[in-house]
Amino acid sequence: MDIIWQLTPEKENIDYTDIVVKLSNNEDINLRDYEVKQVNNVVFSFKEEIINYILEHGLSSLINSEPVLEHLVAKGATKNNIIDAMHKYLDKIGVDNELIIIDPYFYAPTTDTTYPTTIELTLDKYLSKVNTLHIITYPNKVDKALKTTIETNLKTKKASLNILHKTSNDYHDRFWISNKREKGILTGTSLNGFGKRYSLLDRLNTSDVRDIVDSLQTLGLL
Repeated sequence: MDIIWQLTPEKENIDYTDIVVKLSNNEDINLRDYEVKQVNNVVFSFKEEIINYILEHGLSSLINSEPVLEHLVAKGATKNNIIDAMHKYLDKIGVDNELIIIDPYFYAPTTDTTYPTTIELTLDKYLSKVNTLHIITYPNKVDKALKTTIETNLKTKKASLNILHKTSNDYHDRFWISNKREKGILTGTSLNGFGKRYSLLDRLNTSDVRDIVDSLQTLGLL
């Protein structure tokens, strides 16, 4: 049976390292400077710590081999809030010379006149690295004028940027994938949808990214 102790120091600046080292070496230890309790139920004994961890890292991080950090984009979030959140997650996955954006409504008609600028400001940070931009949308959700505006803006920033647009009805959610096709994020809505309702940003597991990439290749979209 495993025995778990909870040690609460009764003095400031207590170094736990000494106890750990002595225990690992089967040496005698002095616990006079600690309040010692036996933990009978890990979940309830560390309930507050577990709740704080879930709030910071997301529930899915407890059942996955790699951390998945969730971020709620609130209703009413400003464009700067949205762009900052996207940069935080794209920085985390690491954008290289290729960026894959699967978004059924990326080029869809919108009343948001600032949408092309939002796209530009979101991607501008990475254009020095990105050579190829894959965009997969629904076939019947393409506003040709909007598409031209977005692509012209991006190519004004980087004339050599290769933008490859293909269509498919096989994807419902929005995925942004990079880092040698190994890392990605999930967005709960398109960029012009953030701020209208509460939406989630989340990192994808590497295994899920590989499955998505495999499907893209099978469908001839990459």
